Amino acid sequence: MDPFSPDGELVNIHTAFVQGQYNNVLNDFSEDDFSSSNALPVRILQYRAQCALGQYDDVIGAISDSDAKSNPDLAAARTFASFLKSGADAEGNAVSEAERLAEQYGDNLTVELLCGTVLARVGKAEQAVALLQKHQGSLDAVALLAQIQLSLNRTDLAVKEAKGARSMGQDALLVNLIESWVGMRQVRSCLLLPQEVLGGVC
Repeated sequence: MDPFSPDGELVNIHTAFVQGQYNNVLNDFSEDDFSSSNALPVRILQYRAQCALGQYDDVIGAISDSDAKSNPDLAAARTFASFLKSGADAEGNAVSEAERLAEQYGDNLTVELLCGTVLARVGKAEQAVALLQKHQGSLDAVALLAQIQLSLNRTDLAVKEAKGARSMGQDALLVNLIESWVGMRQVRSCLLLPQEVLGGVC
């Protein structure tokens, strides 16, 4: 079940995150505003927002070694931040940790999203796709899968992801974004084709 579904209490903070309103995610929402069962997803969204703003040290510093060892969500967030901070300098450690988390906690959505992103960014697309395909109805995972397929020039597979997203999310913002990404790639592909090949298709 998708914790960020339009029917849940996380819809507003998740929408702000998807729209790139990262400062709003950090400043307009507090874990205290949500039920205890959603405190961790809120915290993870805020860590992701901090990473998007380049605040990697803040995320790394906020997650202790003991917390990372006892909670795969927090371990994934810390690994993600470490990867983004280190880049090519020390990406090996972060990638190894992402692989370990993927192997041990592949059914955890945060691990799927964040470790899947790490793997995709270092060219391990097949591992990333295999991990993300374990999701249980997550539009975030579908969006990332679509992005990976587009990066591999597999527009056909991205189209399948978009269709699956539509059946899952109806008019959710992420569904519209996925369809837009795929549509732009299809148009671009048509524009790159010679006119004699295009015929009346595009």
